[in-house]
Amino acid sequence: MFFIFGWGHRKVQDHGRVARRLCPHCRNDEPWQLLTVSEWITLFFIPVIPTSRKHLTMCPICGYAIELDGAALEEARRLARL
Repeated sequence: MFFIFGWGHRKVQDHGRVARRLCPHCRNDEPWQLLTVSEWITLFFIPVIPTSRKHLTMCPICGYAIELDGAALEEARRLARL
């Protein structure tokens, strides 16, 4: 029997814009995006088991991102819903 396993399949979910922030990388002042990035193990190229999940805010100009957790993540979720 032959199974095809893979790992590192990435899914990105965009939750919308959050507060404006000055990017330390490109120095632009823009509303950043709230993203959830998940990595999965695949079976026959179908994602079946999540292996990691990160919540990030990302600069829409250069792609620089900062990982969020705790109270900062909850505040960003609240702003994205508005």
